[in-house]
Amino acid sequence: MSSDELELIAPGTRGRRSPWRLPVVLWWIARIGTTGYSPRVRRRLAVTNVISAMYSLITIPYILFYMLYDGWGLLPAIIAFAPQVVFYAVTPFFHRFGATAGAVYLCTMWLIFGLASCLFFGRDSGLQFFFLPGAAASILVFGAERLALSGLVALIALCAFLVVEIVLVQPISFLHVEPVFLQVLYYMTVPFTFLLIFTTSFFAFKEAAQAETALETEYRFSERLLQNILPRAVADRLKDHRTQIVADHVDSATILFADIVNFTPRAARWGPQQVVAFLSQIFGRFDAIAMRHGLEKIKTIGDAYMVAGGLPERRADHEAAVALMALDLLACCRAISEEIGEPVEVRIGMDTGPVVAGVIGPNKLLYDVWGDAVNTAARMESLGVASRIQVPDCLKQRLEDRFEFELRGPIEVKGKGQMRVWFLVGAKA
Repeated sequence: MSSDELELIAPGTRGRRSPWRLPVVLWWIARIGTTGYSPRVRRRLAVTNVISAMYSLITIPYILFYMLYDGWGLLPAIIAFAPQVVFYAVTPFFHRFGATAGAVYLCTMWLIFGLASCLFFGRDSGLQFFFLPGAAASILVFGAERLALSGLVALIALCAFLVVEIVLVQPISFLHVEPVFLQVLYYMTVPFTFLLIFTTSFFAFKEAAQAETALETEYRFSERLLQNILPRAVADRLKDHRTQIVADHVDSATILFADIVNFTPRAARWGPQQVVAFLSQIFGRFDAIAMRHGLEKIKTIGDAYMVAGGLPERRADHEAAVALMALDLLACCRAISEEIGEPVEVRIGMDTGPVVAGVIGPNKLLYDVWGDAVNTAARMESLGVASRIQVPDCLKQRLEDRFEFELRGPIEVKGKGQMRVWFLVGAKA
């Protein structure tokens, strides 16, 4: 589940327990009417549902108290305020009329019944304190993007609170209640107000925590994506806003090209999924080998695989590291051939020399390498032999103290003319 999804997780849901898990009943209430909305809106609607349910439940103790104290004398109050239980409870059904319809309805009921309660029982009842958590909750039920509407509701709540404090001091004239009744109302209202303030603060903290978690998740995803596309050192340079372009001259690097033999006729008789699965299996193992030798995969082009040693971070033994990887690639293909029951062979070409490396493209970033060594390595591969590693004379001279070679002889290389080339056979004991 993504961080943007509604995190009011249903009890019994598999997976790691969410820190914001609600009780069973509240979870079902929270999701009423939220279907079809985006995850962010669904979270806001869920908060509206929970707050409306709390107001509905809080009404019940007051009605019971009125009935126990003086059911007949307080009958007008009972008739006036008992419908709150239903009016607040139906708030979720207004979500079908729009993303803010339920919030507008809830705030309207809250203001109307709040003023009416204070009109009946006056300032000493403490019922005006219910305007405080409601004003704070308005930004949760409307969302930060509707700050003006939230501010308007908070302003109306403030005005209503002041009207009660200044004007509605005494209970309404046709109700005859004793001071002890008002005192009990006060002691009931204060804890309920604190409960609503706590609930509002909890959801505000939860929303901020979810937003922070979402940002962290997106950041980690972007980091992984960038590092999968580019070498880590290059990605770190691109994140520096002062870096306008990444272009490096590398005095010495070793380039390897590997191409799967007879891939085109094999792919012609396979379906798309088989082709992709086949390449994913092979190149996935090639990636692991490159990582094991500390080399940088540059790219894949169709069934061709390109690796470089000595960049973007310099290393003195890049020729030997790439040579060892080339030998491991042949061993890997032999293992794959035994697994699938048909031959999988690669032609491998290598060369070493100065190159230029950098990032091209402002949108779809690509780290690439250019130079004569790249072209020569590509020619070594295309003119090579299946299951052999072909290198030019210059690379053989650098590696002959550690590796065994077999002379192939001179071949005609486009753009180079006659070149004496060798097959890398293996490492010396």
